[in-house]
Amino acid sequence: MFLGMLSNTPLLLLLLPLAAPQNILIVLLDDVDDMDATRSKGFPNITSFFEKNGVMYNNAFVTTPICCPSRGSIYTGTYQHNHRTLDNTVINGCDGPNWDVNVAPNSLGKRLQDLGYRTGMYGKYSNNYRGDKVPVGWDDWLGLVGNSQYYNYTVNRNGVKVKHGLDYDKDYLPSLIFDAGISFMTDKTDKRPWCAFLSFPTAHETFDAAPQHQKLFEASKPPNLNYPSFNKTGDPGKHWYTQSRPPLSNLSAKYNELGWRRRLQSLQSIDEGFQKILQNIDSKNTTIIFTSDNGFYFGEWGMVLDKRQPYEVTIRVPMFASGPNFPKGSSPDTVVLNIDIAPTAIDVAKKSGVTRPKPGLSDQSYGLQFDGTSMLSLLETPNSRNSFLIEYHGMGDGLESNNSCAHLNMRCWYKSNKVWYTEPKFDIPDDEKFCFCVDSKNNTFTCERRVNNKNPRAGDSGDFTNFLYCAFSSGFNEYYDLHKDPFQMKNMWETLPEDQKLELRSRIGRIRECRGFQECNQLEQSGFGDGETMRF
Repeated sequence: MFLGMLSNTPLLLLLLPLAAPQNILIVLLDDVDDMDATRSKGFPNITSFFEKNGVMYNNAFVTTPICCPSRGSIYTGTYQHNHRTLDNTVINGCDGPNWDVNVAPNSLGKRLQDLGYRTGMYGKYSNNYRGDKVPVGWDDWLGLVGNSQYYNYTVNRNGVKVKHGLDYDKDYLPSLIFDAGISFMTDKTDKRPWCAFLSFPTAHETFDAAPQHQKLFEASKPPNLNYPSFNKTGDPGKHWYTQSRPPLSNLSAKYNELGWRRRLQSLQSIDEGFQKILQNIDSKNTTIIFTSDNGFYFGEWGMVLDKRQPYEVTIRVPMFASGPNFPKGSSPDTVVLNIDIAPTAIDVAKKSGVTRPKPGLSDQSYGLQFDGTSMLSLLETPNSRNSFLIEYHGMGDGLESNNSCAHLNMRCWYKSNKVWYTEPKFDIPDDEKFCFCVDSKNNTFTCERRVNNKNPRAGDSGDFTNFLYCAFSSGFNEYYDLHKDPFQMKNMWETLPEDQKLELRSRIGRIRECRGFQECNQLEQSGFGDGETMRF
């Protein structure tokens, strides 16, 4: 029978070689925003590569704007309410028992390993990784113990803890990640296709740059200084935590500007190291995804150098992709999310002909099903998503008697000239410091972000709904029309008719319980009222 089938097959097709399974490279940065200035100054060569060879998404977002929950979403392709990593603490799911049950066994590493890939993970895994074991799903492992550091850290290298110090040539973590990752990707002894996940501390504080980059950008200032939201404090339209931020002091303003320069300096090592990767791999047979775990703010509403808010500056991230399945030189308005990275990796593997070596396994064999979808399918149907969920569980501490900066149910500490040990330093007198607050327990929110790029001024017609609606645990609500108010300066909640308020609350209540892409997407993309058209 097989010979009969061959007799009907054109000879040319029989002579064509089978496509080699695609390799997969994921590059994850830490706390990197999507401003044009960050792209052009922080990683110009990376930007240039994807401009010519891949896709640079105009609408890329994270569904939880903080490190560990976002990483849980990246690894598993699920929303926070499904992987249950609520914040950066062990007790609320960042590593520990919850992580071992919900994240590790459902990660893209485990899924690709089950598909026959060899997998390597290098760098920051979670904020509270203890280094006591190599998580399931990874064949080669270099895991940073704890949160982002550049020097004076410990890594678990394939089960063995190794301490590092302050020697740039031996200990600078971004360099170690590049070296270990390239060694894995260029290993010819194992013929399986590979997936390498390079997770950098860059550009998380302490923003330590390589010595050769520490004098760059000395005159550069964050573009946010020109935003109407910059240092806009006491706004009664903002929820309690944001509203309560004091104006920037001379010290905090200096810290904010110097932090911007240090971040750009630290990103130069990433830009240079990426070029080294391209020199060592076959980029034509490798799908590459480049992104960050969340955005960052630089003084908006008086908040300096952090994230954890549902606004554009903290939820928008760079998302670039290239490879045989992606078009070249494209900048689509398609909405892509961090929960799409894992489904994309699995889709690439399957489309490139990888077969599952373990009989009986299917997508339903895993405890969590993807809430996101493949970016490849979104390229085919670019209008299939225009709405998505944002969620976060605020963090707060009790009062500490030895810390006059502490506030009950908030997360605060002092910043002094000891904050950075590498150049350029925060050069202020020893006796000066300022209180730095980043979060509060009632900074807990569930939001719907609807994206629409149609422009009525340009003659576009149809649905112009482009909004952010957030319900906070305190009972406070925020609603912004981003067509009219791109900097989210005016909360329109109180002006909305009661039936529209009811419908927004009802939608968010349904969406935050969704599980699996089919259910989540159906709820998110459904219309208001008549089921077809948004009425805002």
